[in-house]
Amino acid sequence: MSDASPVAIPAAADEQASLGPSAYIVLGLLGQCGPGTSYDLKRWADESVGYFWTFPRSQLYAEPQRLVGLGLLAETQEDGGRRKRTYSITLAGRSALAHWLAHPAGFPELRDAGLLKLFFAGQGPPDLLPQLAQEQLDLHRARLAEYEHQAACVPEGSFEALPLRMGLLYERASLAFWAELLA
Repeated sequence: MSDASPVAIPAAADEQASLGPSAYIVLGLLGQCGPGTSYDLKRWADESVGYFWTFPRSQLYAEPQRLVGLGLLAETQEDGGRRKRTYSITLAGRSALAHWLAHPAGFPELRDAGLLKLFFAGQGPPDLLPQLAQEQLDLHRARLAEYEHQAACVPEGSFEALPLRMGLLYERASLAFWAELLA
């Protein structure tokens, strides 16, 4: 889901709107899960794309309003109480999502704090490498266990299962890498 160069999408009044990854996350989640609030978006992201795409969750509260202004989402608001806002994807939003999906994803990004620390480990204390390797092994074991649990709940062959499969491969490769460094 890399989006190094945002795709320009025609917006209301013939303006051009630059949509970044958080916009496509909002559009995609609402397209896939149906209408929802910003809280729903956060929960859905935490249970899915949040495992492989890091972004500030606060964007899930700001981005829908911007997308409503661009005509890519529709909004309904409760009359009383907390005046909760519920968003749904519009035809223009589905078109913007389809346009983005049809274009190349670009080169993948990898942001791994363990690898970053490993790169500079020569400047740390002598016992840093085994501590770092053990820490990373523990983290990757825990994430692998989460993915294995999820894999039991996701229908095999579904589109949602495919990134999960990649996550399982990544965690297993990471475990092998860090175990080798620890040995």
